[in-house]
Amino acid sequence: MPTLRRFFVVYTDGAELARSSVPPGGLEVAVREFSPLVLPGPHDELYGPDAGALARLQPRRAFLLAFRREVSGPAGRFFDETRQVLLEAVRGLAGVGLDVLRLWPFSLALAEERLPDEHLAEDLFSVAFTSMGEHGTRVETVGLAQLDQPELTFTFHGPELQEEAALMCGHLVDWLLEHGRRLGPHDTLAFGFDRLDFRPGGAPVGPRLARAWHHPLITRLLGEAEFPGVGVLEIRTGAGHEPAQPDLTQTLRRSLEQRLLLEEYDLTGDAPHASATAVVQGSLQGLSELDAWREEPAEFRDSGWRFVVRGAPLDERLAVTLAELARRAPGVVRCLALPWGIHLAWDGHGQLAVDASRVRFDPGVEEEEG
Repeated sequence: MPTLRRFFVVYTDGAELARSSVPPGGLEVAVREFSPLVLPGPHDELYGPDAGALARLQPRRAFLLAFRREVSGPAGRFFDETRQVLLEAVRGLAGVGLDVLRLWPFSLALAEERLPDEHLAEDLFSVAFTSMGEHGTRVETVGLAQLDQPELTFTFHGPELQEEAALMCGHLVDWLLEHGRRLGPHDTLAFGFDRLDFRPGGAPVGPRLARAWHHPLITRLLGEAEFPGVGVLEIRTGAGHEPAQPDLTQTLRRSLEQRLLLEEYDLTGDAPHASATAVVQGSLQGLSELDAWREEPAEFRDSGWRFVVRGAPLDERLAVTLAELARRAPGVVRCLALPWGIHLAWDGHGQLAVDASRVRFDPGVEEEEG
C-alpha cells in the first residue's frame, strides 16, 4: 500500500505548539524541535503568497510535525486528518508554517484560509518552470511525494503553454487522488487525444538518488528515516502508435486549442484518444465542404464522431481511427473535445460554423446555477 507522508515546519517567536488531541486511528504523528534552527536560505525557492513572510521572519524556535499513514484507496481522508491536527497545534501561535514537500509557506494566523478544507489538486503541489533557452522550458512538480508518488518532469517550447502545463499536472494529481494508485516507470496514461509515457528520470533511482533529487531545503529539514525520497519520473508523449517523444509541446498545444474552443462556446467536454474511431463518409482530405457531428458512441472504441464530405456517395462509409483522421485533416483535432450533440460545418474555404443548440446540458448543474 502507498505510504502517504506530510511534513510541516512551524516557525514561532518562542511559544510551544498547542497540545493536540489524540490523532485519528491509523494516522502516525511525530513532533520534534529543531536544534539548531534550520531556515530557508536566499537561494531556496519557495512558492505561494507567504513566501516573503518566511524570508523576513526571525523565529526563535521551530518544530517539525511529521504525518504518516498507509492507505489502500483515495487519499482525501489523509489530508483532512493532517489539516485538523495541524490547525489544533498552531491555534493562537504567531509565526509562519511551511508545507515542506510542497515548499509552500503560510501565515499561522491565516492557517485555516491557507489550508482549505476541500483538498483540490492544486492545493497539494507546486510547479517550477526553468528556462533552458533554445532547449525550451523544463517543468518540475514539487509536492507529489506526499502521495508516495515520484515527482514529475517534462519539457515544452512556448511561454503561451505554461498555464496548460500546470493544468496537465493538476489533471494527473486528480487522477492520483481519485484512483488511489501511483504512476511508475513504463506506465502510460491517456491525456485526451494523446498518451503520456512515464520513464525513470535521470540515472537509475536507488535510495540515495531518490532522496538527492529533491530540493536541498527538503533534505536539510527531513532526515532519511523521516523521508527516504521518491525520485522523479520523466513524461514523454505520443499519439496513436507514434513513438513517445520527450518534448510535450504538441500535446500541450492540442490540449490548449481544445480547451479554448470549449470556452468560446461555454461548453464542457473530453477529447477521445487517438486510438478511438470515427465514421467517415467520402474521401476526407482536409477541412472543406464537410459536415460533422458527435453522437453517443455505438461501442467501446467509438468516439461518437461522424464526418460527411458533401456530395459523397451514401455507401462510402468507413470507420477510421482519430489518429488517421488527424493525419488527413490536422485541424480537426481542436474540435474533438466538443460534446455529444454538437454539429459542425466547414465551407469551401475551410471556415467553421458551430451549432451547439442540440448539446444536452447536465440538468443537475442547471438547477444548481438557477
